[in-house]
Amino acid sequence: MDTIKCLIQEERTFDQGFVAEVKVIEGSIPQMIGVAGQVQCNDTIYQLPIQIVETCKNDRKYRLFFSTAAYQEQKRLQIAEQLRYQIFELKVSDNSFFQLQPSDRKMLLLIDESALFESLAIIDFLSLKKIETDIYIKTKRQQGEIIDYIQSKLHSNINFLSSSESQEAYSLLDEQIIGTKLFISGLWPMVHHIEQMAKVAGFTDEEIQFKGIGRKKEKVFCVKCYSYNRKKNKNEITCEHCKTVLDVSNHFSKRLDAYLGYIHVV
Repeated sequence: MDTIKCLIQEERTFDQGFVAEVKVIEGSIPQMIGVAGQVQCNDTIYQLPIQIVETCKNDRKYRLFFSTAAYQEQKRLQIAEQLRYQIFELKVSDNSFFQLQPSDRKMLLLIDESALFESLAIIDFLSLKKIETDIYIKTKRQQGEIIDYIQSKLHSNINFLSSSESQEAYSLLDEQIIGTKLFISGLWPMVHHIEQMAKVAGFTDEEIQFKGIGRKKEKVFCVKCYSYNRKKNKNEITCEHCKTVLDVSNHFSKRLDAYLGYIHVV
């Protein structure tokens, strides 16, 4: 984990958070797009997700996306005010939440309205890397501050979907050229549904990335009766179908979309 110290030079506030142009005055970030889980200013620490995009390496300039939706409005304003004129510190994760391969030339983004702010960093990153990007937003509203912000970054039209479960959504996935990569962002049920449609349309696991919002309903796959169980915060569960005691593995199977439950041996 890398520690950096920053100073805000410019900012823009949205309902779900604020975007800040900063200069890193101490420390460094190894990746061009990263994430932090907290910000510290003087002796005050705020726990909140922060996404980071490098905008100019030589000038040590970055764009930070502070997601403050979990806080009340007064607290959100207080956080922004406290960081505005003071040096603050971030602990940046070693792992990037989004991967772009050197051979990638086109990205298709399917975003639920609820995940718009959380997707801004990826949109900014793709724009800076000059990657051809098509964005489809599932929303009933086609205007707003965040949509205007995205429009200014892409210099092209944003597309809208009335439903992620429609034939329109599947046709969009099915008509993509070979080599297009997919990123899905939204509530977990929407993410899973689009992911399954994408695989039917021919996308591979390696071509799909996603970020779910909200609590994920995790499952455990019973290796004895091949059924699914609700995952609980336990290392051992009893299969709801065959009543076999299972040890819950840490291994998550993308093919099964579940953790593996092995037969418990006494």
